[in-house]
Amino acid sequence: MIKKQTYGCRQMAESNTALLSNLGLDRPDGIYYRQGKSWSRYQVCRDDTFALVAVERYCATDDETISYTKQEDYIKINFWLNGKHTTVLDGFGQHDHDRPEVFITAGPLDLVKIDVLSPESHVASVSLSVKREFFPVHMGLVAEELPEPLRALVSAEDRPFAFHRFTLSPDLVAATRSILAASFAVRSEAIYRRAKATELMCLLISMMNSETRKVSTNAHGRRESRLYEARELLTRRYSEAITLEQLSREVGLNRMALTSGFRELFGMSVYDCLQKERMERAYELLQDETYSITRIAEAVGYSHSCNFSTAFHGYFGCTPQKVRSGR
Repeated sequence: MIKKQTYGCRQMAESNTALLSNLGLDRPDGIYYRQGKSWSRYQVCRDDTFALVAVERYCATDDETISYTKQEDYIKINFWLNGKHTTVLDGFGQHDHDRPEVFITAGPLDLVKIDVLSPESHVASVSLSVKREFFPVHMGLVAEELPEPLRALVSAEDRPFAFHRFTLSPDLVAATRSILAASFAVRSEAIYRRAKATELMCLLISMMNSETRKVSTNAHGRRESRLYEARELLTRRYSEAITLEQLSREVGLNRMALTSGFRELFGMSVYDCLQKERMERAYELLQDETYSITRIAEAVGYSHSCNFSTAFHGYFGCTPQKVRSGR
């Protein structure tokens, strides 16, 4: 969840601003430096529709390291392996990262993204910044074929604010590590960066689709459980004048979900199920002559014996009296 923002960019000077227009064209292809115990390996691999950025660094100072980036017209997906880090989307809030995860950011063209690296923290991450054209050009996918939230971000006419986070899957962890393990020269090859950018996005989309199916399956399981609960209530409380509205409230489903789901799962309507319970119980009670037909009618939820007899005849094709006299 986005936290209340505590960092700002009021003190930001132009010299400290890293503008990623042209997907990092102003950044050098690769940086490696070491100063005391601190070190950094950084590389931007650019293409027409994306930039792949590999970052590993360790900051040994006691102070936070703060950098500023203008998000510009792209969606940024950060595959974060380790390190304590805070992402601030200026004017919208901030989020802390301290475990493997993937987070997606987007926003208006003038949105400033602030990255705060905690002291004595080893950072390892790969980010993929993509323009909307990335999906049809490199993956042959249109917006409608993408899972949420990518679909909404690609389809939007403007550039809405977005921050989404997901647990990094084992496949994405392995793919991210393989990019970080590659040499600067290998990552500079166009065929390599295109293959790796596509691989990361394929794995991310697969993970998102899997999460969607999981949520759908869980939701389906909860709905099915509530439908069984509804049938159990009808089995136990057949003598009550229970309505669809009352049954819906008790099992936590709206009327439409209850009626359509009940027919789909059990092959009968809620009314048919209730009627079945009442009639089968009435048939059993008719075998005991100590129960009058009026008493049996009341026992199965009918206030008038004539209504009971009509319903019984409609269900079994004969009257309650006929069943009793036929013993």
